[in-house]
Amino acid sequence: MKYYEDFLKLGCFSFEEAVNIVGLEATAKSILQQYTKKGYITKIKRGLYAAVSLLDREPVSGKFVIASKITDTSVVSHHSAFEFYGYANQVSYNMTVTSDRKFNDFDFNGFHFTRLQPSVSCGVVKYASGETVTDIERTVLDSINDFENDMGFEELIHCISAIPLLNENKLLAYLEEYDKCFLYQKAGLIMEHFKSDFGISEDFLKTCKMKSGNSSRYLMKGISKESMEFSNRWHLTIPRDLWRNSLGGGDEDAEI
Repeated sequence: MKYYEDFLKLGCFSFEEAVNIVGLEATAKSILQQYTKKGYITKIKRGLYAAVSLLDREPVSGKFVIASKITDTSVVSHHSAFEFYGYANQVSYNMTVTSDRKFNDFDFNGFHFTRLQPSVSCGVVKYASGETVTDIERTVLDSINDFENDMGFEELIHCISAIPLLNENKLLAYLEEYDKCFLYQKAGLIMEHFKSDFGISEDFLKTCKMKSGNSSRYLMKGISKESMEFSNRWHLTIPRDLWRNSLGGGDEDAEI
């Protein structure tokens, strides 16, 4: 157990970090194999390990730290970031990770770790406890951008409604980096709904409108002809009962 305390301090660590502790690559491979067999550490995936508590035989690092350590550019994002901040409505066993460096999706300790290519680089926070997570404004915009593939509209609105505060200036800065007309449209529609909750200004909404372009789009796939209506301000086709069914916060009579 010569190196166990060192691994325990790291919690979750790469093979390269193990080499730095042990000194030689060949020795590190041997130590990692021995410690894995003895239950001192567990292999998460190729090149990534976690120290195991001798009390309960569970990895000492939680899923958010593990997600942050998959690559050197890994960031907990989307619904997983909402969960990290305590704003998720639904429990998910899928961990969403944005990373410039590719990795294959994998399962570990009951969770499925999935990679998404990041659309922007802004709004990332590194915590002393080991997690790297998108800040709440980046999380909101990532989730609006990808809600159909990540969580669905209803869960998105539940998450946003749980947030106590949003920084309008950060939202605008991140939207500018995204530079996507469709995201401006969707963000404008949703932030207009929540304008009284977050103190969203009319200037913010005007900027979203101006940057949305002139194209008309569907907010989401699968809207039936019988239930659709058109938002003139945002040039979006939306379900007629969008806000009633979403069960989110904000003013249900907000203009759309």
